[in-house]
Amino acid sequence: MEALALLAAVAAASLCFIAGWLTMDGAAVLTLTLLLSLIVFAWKRFDGGRHPCFLFLCLLALFQGGRLIAYFAGQTTDIARIELMTAYPFDVSPEVTATMLLSLALSGMLIYLPCRCYYRPMGAQSSSRSDLLPYLYSVLCLSMPVQLFKSYCYYQYAAQHGGYLVFFIDHAGLAGCVPTAVRAISLVTLPALVGIFVLERRPRLLYAAAAAYLVTVGPVVLTGSRGAVFTFLLSLWYLAKVKSGKRVRLSSLALMAMAFLLMGGLIGAWRVKTSDSVLSSPIQLLAEQGMSLNVTQVAIAERRQFAPHFVSYLGSEVQAAFVAADQANYVAGKRFNEDVAMFLNPIAFQLGFGSGSAYLAEAYVLGRLWGVVVISILLGLLLHATYIGSRSAFGLFLVTMILPDVLWMTRGGLLDWLSAGLRVVVSILVLVTGWVLYRAAAFLLAMLLGRPSSRLSRSQEALLQGQ
Repeated sequence: MEALALLAAVAAASLCFIAGWLTMDGAAVLTLTLLLSLIVFAWKRFDGGRHPCFLFLCLLALFQGGRLIAYFAGQTTDIARIELMTAYPFDVSPEVTATMLLSLALSGMLIYLPCRCYYRPMGAQSSSRSDLLPYLYSVLCLSMPVQLFKSYCYYQYAAQHGGYLVFFIDHAGLAGCVPTAVRAISLVTLPALVGIFVLERRPRLLYAAAAAYLVTVGPVVLTGSRGAVFTFLLSLWYLAKVKSGKRVRLSSLALMAMAFLLMGGLIGAWRVKTSDSVLSSPIQLLAEQGMSLNVTQVAIAERRQFAPHFVSYLGSEVQAAFVAADQANYVAGKRFNEDVAMFLNPIAFQLGFGSGSAYLAEAYVLGRLWGVVVISILLGLLLHATYIGSRSAFGLFLVTMILPDVLWMTRGGLLDWLSAGLRVVVSILVLVTGWVLYRAAAFLLAMLLGRPSSRLSRSQEALLQGQ
């Protein structure tokens, strides 16, 4: 009944718009209302938001619906106007705006419904592999100084070469300022932290580990890079809720959302060196975060320009975690976000500015409204699969590692999460190799000290005693 009611609401609104009984402003109001209603439904149906779908819908409402909120608050004058990057804003046709609103409504609904239909509550998650904790703490403590050194080198290089934009116009130089061994060692810092969060039951140690990790990535955040850190914190929040099995108080969630918005605004202001206060205009902050809606509008209006290169776009996204994008070496038809930015403002793009991407825009480029429908259903199934995978300790570890890139799809590439998953596999292999060496070292140390490990078999103990 819930699914039928949502589908009937979208169908009725579409028919009323076609018949001329519903204005564009009315359609925008209904779209925004639907997005916010889906967030409320996800909160209620998923036991206080204990499902990745809830977090995804929140970010969808922020990055795609934030501009709609700003429009009705009077901060934005026209939802049909493209203002992202371009020095000369231009309007798209009413048909494009209507298609954008319908795509946004359909996508939010079709992502929610598969998760809702197959949802089954699960209790608190637990694991008995506490023997891994000493190893993970050792890895974390040994790799954090290396991670801090890498972050500081990145901050120093960015400060000397144009700030935040160096990530996009000179990524090779940025990576080259740090030795390869340092970059390799820092690969295990984040997986070790997530492993500790999965297995550790002592809150004080968890808070200390999280605070220490945030200190190591602090210099990178000071350059203006915020998306990866914020989505990772959301993933840790989801991990904590799955472990505890408890509902979150709505007031605590609201405070966390406000804190994230405030910190995001402060980092953004620091990045562009502006003196404007984010406290004086929170609606302006929502409008800036919602600029991804312009990317969706451009994709709809100029689909014929982007559609021939779609396979190349997907291929680049699969390699994104291993091959960094460099706007200084731009190749047309290779990356969707670069083509959109180049279309909007070639001069600004060459200086390092970008538009970002959005799964919704790429889904429309793939197959118009049918592409949006199919991709949204598959994305809903993917989010449900991450929820099912969270039932085991190892599954929860994998979900927490990949979830940041899944959530970032609201303003990122369609397959960036797959590339991140391949990188996670590499990190796991490094951790497993370290675990084997750790066990071997512990065994040798026990032999040298004459204290056989409690995990040794009786035959091994007898052999040691005979020796």
